Amino acid sequence: MIPASRRSTPMLWVPLMLIVSALALRWMKLESEGMILLPNFSPWMALAFTGTLVMSQALPWFVWPMALLLINVVVLGISSALDVQSLSIYGIYATAAFVASRYRGRLSIAQGLLGVAACSLTFYLFTNTAAWITQPDYVKNFAGWLQANTTGIPGFAPTWTFLRSSLLSDFGFSALLMIACKAEARVRETVSMPWFAVAR
Repeated sequence: MIPASRRSTPMLWVPLMLIVSALALRWMKLESEGMILLPNFSPWMALAFTGTLVMSQALPWFVWPMALLLINVVVLGISSALDVQSLSIYGIYATAAFVASRYRGRLSIAQGLLGVAACSLTFYLFTNTAAWITQPDYVKNFAGWLQANTTGIPGFAPTWTFLRSSLLSDFGFSALLMIACKAEARVRETVSMPWFAVAR
């Protein structure tokens, strides 16, 4: 029987340290233009969705999107960090965090991974559709939209490779967060996310 005083904890320190490390990586990449550490590694969707999902309600859902926004403003400046394109991206992160906050304590680890995969795919389709609309290189029909979401503009890396990188980094970071959360819950003898069954 788990003592009542140990059934919940106000903070999950191991997942929190992982989240802070991801924010620090973002800062370093923005500060160093030539930095090639972990190219295309971008766990920001995992940070917004899974970070919100695993942390307690003591931290509101908008903390992680606001942290990313603040880092971009400090490093890039207001004009670069708050342009229309960037604001729309922050909006996607904020939406993912808000949705995750509605499902705290209700998802298994497998369901959480499916959730972050859906967020990654939504982000990919949204940003590539925006590129298809705004860039003159794409023909404004279905074939052009399909090109924007698969091969991209000739001479550049195919756009599908960005989806691959996003899924790998989001899956990897999300799995790390949730496993760390589960391990810490085991140590603290608190209720943790199940692997597959829906938490009740």
